[in-house]
Amino acid sequence: MIRMISWKEHMIEKLVLYNIIPEEETEIYTFGMECLVLKLIHCISYFGIAACLGMLPELIVIGCVLIPLRRSAGGYHAKTRTGCYLFSCFYVFIILFVSKAVINQYMWWGALALSDGVIFFMSPVDNDNKKLDEKETLYYRKKSRHILILVNIGCVLLTVFHFYKTGSLLGYGIYAAAFLLLLQKITAKINKATVNYC
Repeated sequence: MIRMISWKEHMIEKLVLYNIIPEEETEIYTFGMECLVLKLIHCISYFGIAACLGMLPELIVIGCVLIPLRRSAGGYHAKTRTGCYLFSCFYVFIILFVSKAVINQYMWWGALALSDGVIFFMSPVDNDNKKLDEKETLYYRKKSRHILILVNIGCVLLTVFHFYKTGSLLGYGIYAAAFLLLLQKITAKINKATVNYC
């Protein structure tokens, strides 16, 4: 951790020295650089997990659905950076592992319909780091529903044209987003009940 801080400080000093950024905004750029490094660590880890499972294409397809849905609909966030990293890596592993399973088509479509309902009616959910006002809630609800409709159309078309595997992976992206949304709702209720009890 000490090495990482000195590296960031060194980079910021160089950027200020060469007049690339103003000195009074060093805190903002330090925070941005820290976020960028953390994102890179997360991405490298996810690709590492997928590579170990031999599922890089699957990760990309699921991610193309999960990432925009999660950003619009919301979902569970761990309280610490370490917790976030560990949970995210574990979750990526679980999603990829489960997506390998052969599931009955009726069960698959049933799970998709259920996940669609969760996202359509419950999104968006906010958290301690991202509180939504009424205008933002309406915006993100509309956006998540549009993404959901597009992905569902993609699932149907891919199934019709016998691209079952790709269609099912799009569905897993929806399942994953719906579970994170439900998990956030549940943990928020538990935290609220705990605070009220205390």
